[in-house]
Amino acid sequence: MSIIAGIHRKQTQIYCLDDAVDKNSEARLIDAFVNWINLDEYRFVTKGKTKEGHPAYDVKDLLKLYFYGYLNKTRTSRRLQWLCKTNIEVKWLINGLIPSHTSISTFRKDNGKQFIKVFRAFNKFLRNQDVFDKNTVATDGSKFRAQNSKKNNYNQKKIKQHLDYIDKQTNKFLEDLERNDNEESENTSHNIKKNIAAKLNELQKRREKYESLEQQIQKAHAQGQTQISTTDEDARALPKKMNIVEVSYNIITTVEAKNKFITNFEVTNKHDTYALSTAGRKARIALGLDINHHLIQLADKGFDTGYELKQCADHNIDTIVAPKKRVSPFKSKEFNKDKFIYNKDEDYYSCPQGKILKTNGNYYKRNHGLLRKSYRVKRYVLPFNICNACPHKLDCAGNANISKSKGRYIERSEYQDYVDNNIERVKNNKDLYRKRQQIVEHPYGTIKRQWGYDYTLLKRMKNVSGEFAIIFTVYNLRRAISIFGVQELIKRLNSSFRCIFHLFRGFLKLFNAFFLKKYNSNFHYLFKKTPSTSLKIANIAFFYTQ
Repeated sequence: MSIIAGIHRKQTQIYCLDDAVDKNSEARLIDAFVNWINLDEYRFVTKGKTKEGHPAYDVKDLLKLYFYGYLNKTRTSRRLQWLCKTNIEVKWLINGLIPSHTSISTFRKDNGKQFIKVFRAFNKFLRNQDVFDKNTVATDGSKFRAQNSKKNNYNQKKIKQHLDYIDKQTNKFLEDLERNDNEESENTSHNIKKNIAAKLNELQKRREKYESLEQQIQKAHAQGQTQISTTDEDARALPKKMNIVEVSYNIITTVEAKNKFITNFEVTNKHDTYALSTAGRKARIALGLDINHHLIQLADKGFDTGYELKQCADHNIDTIVAPKKRVSPFKSKEFNKDKFIYNKDEDYYSCPQGKILKTNGNYYKRNHGLLRKSYRVKRYVLPFNICNACPHKLDCAGNANISKSKGRYIERSEYQDYVDNNIERVKNNKDLYRKRQQIVEHPYGTIKRQWGYDYTLLKRMKNVSGEFAIIFTVYNLRRAISIFGVQELIKRLNSSFRCIFHLFRGFLKLFNAFFLKKYNSNFHYLFKKTPSTSLKIANIAFFYTQ
């Protein structure tokens, strides 16, 4: 029986590395993409070992390695180093170099801001390719696990529990010490006392640790924080789903509706509560829209905050945000606030029984802890004698109010008009809101479930932002490949004005190198001594492109 035989492994061959990489390989696209990036503008940092050791690696090679790795589900520095040894496409990309894992990881850590600039630059390119929806975007937040365990995250309650436990154990050991003072055997008593003394000393060290953490918590409270983390100082314990809490970062992304490209993102360690307007304004910039252009922004109920809805309205953004259920737990649903009708012209509320709740026109400040911004409310009150005569007084006003001879009252926030307008838009645009999940959950499905990037490798917010700039850049690159294909995308990158400008600038550098060397790098002298007008113009252009 005949079989297909391969080439003998010891047979000598004439071999070209370029022939081993397919013409439609994504490696060729990564190569074109990195060559398209203006490295002089972004000022990437790359470090060598010492003056006596080897020099630094070329920024282009490290960028190609990172973008290729992240695009192919590989992102740890040791795995990327392994790719350099085993992957034929990576060998082609970086010309057979094998950087150490330290050089690879240091490059990523040192260039967080630069990676963010690359993400924004690629989005400008995509915007010029007319692939963005300039009318509708969707915003959402997702938790990504940080490099900090739950054990190393503390709040006031957790520290108190530890201190109480230490006090309890200390008292127990002191009682044991007192009980063993009357032991008959002196040797036994001495050994027991020695062990108890060692345990008390250990407990004292633990007490000092938690007292130090308690002081850090108090400083955090002064800055509006309720918790601290000791491994990654910027990470916070955030609710992931249901009652599951994870020490993580909350990544807020905004996605355009046409092709599900990520237009902008922000790495935070807070809830979604106050992130809506910032995300909307950044999306407007990413889409290249002016302030007069109406932008529709979709979001879930985690973003439903009166203050943020007002900020969006002030910046000409029409929000369609799922409204929260604002139901009082102390009153019957039939007499909830939404059953009271507001008369905007005359500024009063009507209760379900047709009675009028009036206000004195004054605003009162409301505070809701460290994590919420204060706001002002008006109070609308129904006299007690009217409420007391109503058959529904206990269901409506509640037993507490009636016992204190008070009638039903309603508080209206200064942002209530914006909340009501948003609720009305949601009712009138149900079909559009249903598309929210299709738009904004699409990137998370790919990044977290298909690629497995549900945690960050780096510590501190600025470094995490840099890593997610890489992730979101390669996600947009993957979407662009799906739309254009590899060859077409390479063609568009090479024909873009940015790429042509790089070539022109490179030509000017080479062109001027000869003349500047000849005339001792004196620009003014060169300008006077050069008879050619075209040469003068070329030199002026060169100096202005520096």
